[in-house]
Amino acid sequence: MAEDAKTSQKGTSSGFFFRNSGNFRGGLTIALIALALLLTTFYISSPTVPRMLAIAVGLLGVATAAGLVPVRAPQDYYGGLAFVLFAILALVASAELPGQRGFAFGPGTAPRLFSGLLAFLGGAVALVGVLVEGPAIEKYKIRGPTLVLLSIFLFAAIIRPFGLFIAAFLTFMLSIFGSTEMRLMESIAGAVAMTIFCWFLFVYMLNLPFQLWPQPNAHVVLYQQFAEFSRLIFGPFLKFIGVM
Repeated sequence: MAEDAKTSQKGTSSGFFFRNSGNFRGGLTIALIALALLLTTFYISSPTVPRMLAIAVGLLGVATAAGLVPVRAPQDYYGGLAFVLFAILALVASAELPGQRGFAFGPGTAPRLFSGLLAFLGGAVALVGVLVEGPAIEKYKIRGPTLVLLSIFLFAAIIRPFGLFIAAFLTFMLSIFGSTEMRLMESIAGAVAMTIFCWFLFVYMLNLPFQLWPQPNAHVVLYQQFAEFSRLIFGPFLKFIGVM
């Protein structure tokens, strides 16, 4: 009787779908993000590498959600896949930059090189999460990572129309608000100091041609950037709906 009960419990835990609700949600999330990145590859001139990576990660996410991948260390596994997804995003974003010409590096050489290295390391970390037992994913707070991520997007959006000083200051202020221990005056002083440091390093020392102050038509440039970004992100979905 005890053997029958043990066999029944084992059979229940090895079901095909929903064997682990955490892995189902995690795998489904990975698959959906990979699908979104896959659609963006149809709007770039060099889609082969990011498209193949997006397909591979998407299939892996589906297999994880279906319970076909034994996730022994969720932190390593999903963290590694997140690195790979970030590398795909970087490859898509730098696809239009010219690459290496002979022995001279182009603007797109370093981003693609580091993106490839990040994808390789992320895949290796995810593999460790499959082969080696590790800790489960613990509860985490979303405020800090969300504001830091938003600050990065904010800097990328306003550096061109509003200049380095405003972009750097607002970026540091937004990221500082991710901490629950921030103090307003200390945060403002720190943001000012970091903004001056960025000007000294990138403009004065490295002599990079950054826009320092807002352009006269800054709002127009910002709108054009937003429209182009929207076309890149939502264009594949609209095209798909139009075909249907």
